[in-house]
Amino acid sequence: GKLFSNDYRVDAAAADGQLVPPVVVDPNRSKSFSEQIASFAMGESEIAAPFQYLDLGILAYTGSGSALAQVQVAPGKGDPMSETWNPVRLQIKGKLGFGLWRSIYLWKQTSPKNVVLVTLDWIKVKLFGRDISIL
Repeated sequence: GKLFSNDYRVDAAAADGQLVPPVVVDPNRSKSFSEQIASFAMGESEIAAPFQYLDLGILAYTGSGSALAQVQVAPGKGDPMSETWNPVRLQIKGKLGFGLWRSIYLWKQTSPKNVVLVTLDWIKVKLFGRDISIL
């Protein structure tokens, strides 16, 4: 086998342990897949833009037909990456927060069929209560 160092490759199969000069890599060749992954992991790649968090707000169902909502309604002044950036947020709680929570929950469904099924389930629970016989 061959042992590698930063400067020279040592041929372990040779009896006298000859040093072979380093291989010159063609700068015009394309990177291998493993080299692309390594450069991406080190942040040297242009494969994807760096991650940037986008705060759309917070929704939390608190039970008993009540929820908390904090929604950004206007951008703050200055740079969003700075510590002092403070966007304008609307805070809603109680029944109105619950209505907002349900509206967004339905809006985020992946298909119209799911919207109908979830809505019918909510109506069924409101009319007949939870089915606790399965528990």
